[in-house]
Amino acid sequence: MKKFIFSLQKVLELKEQLLENMKLELTNLNQECEKIEMFIKSLRTKFKEIEKEYIEKSYKSISAGEMSYYKMLSESVLIQIENHENEKEMVLKKIFDKRHEIISMNTEISSLEKLKEKEQEKHNKECLKKEELFIEEFISNKSMTNEYAM
Repeated sequence: MKKFIFSLQKVLELKEQLLENMKLELTNLNQECEKIEMFIKSLRTKFKEIEKEYIEKSYKSISAGEMSYYKMLSESVLIQIENHENEKEMVLKKIFDKRHEIISMNTEISSLEKLKEKEQEKHNKECLKKEELFIEEFISNKSMTNEYAM
């Protein structure tokens, strides 16, 4: 019986490898997003601490120089938070796009696997028919040989 060979096997293997790479990229993007979120959280904590310190000093007495220092420091932290929020949005968009690429690749792989199954089934049916024909011919030849032998 002839061995089954799927003509698109290399394409299927390549797409599966690409899918694995995409999943790794998605994992890396998710980790990057988590790092950004943690950094934003630390910046927010820092901002609260600065505000708290400014309020405590304001109750006692604060110079105009210190006031402008705390205002500049607060604004600097807020700008950093905003920049990192924008960076996070860009990473989230990349994650969204990567997920759609993965879904698309999964669909392609699935269709190739279904095609492979159909071809395998067709191959198996052809092999079964050939075996049946071989058996019929064998039996037919055997009976003819027995008739001539008599």
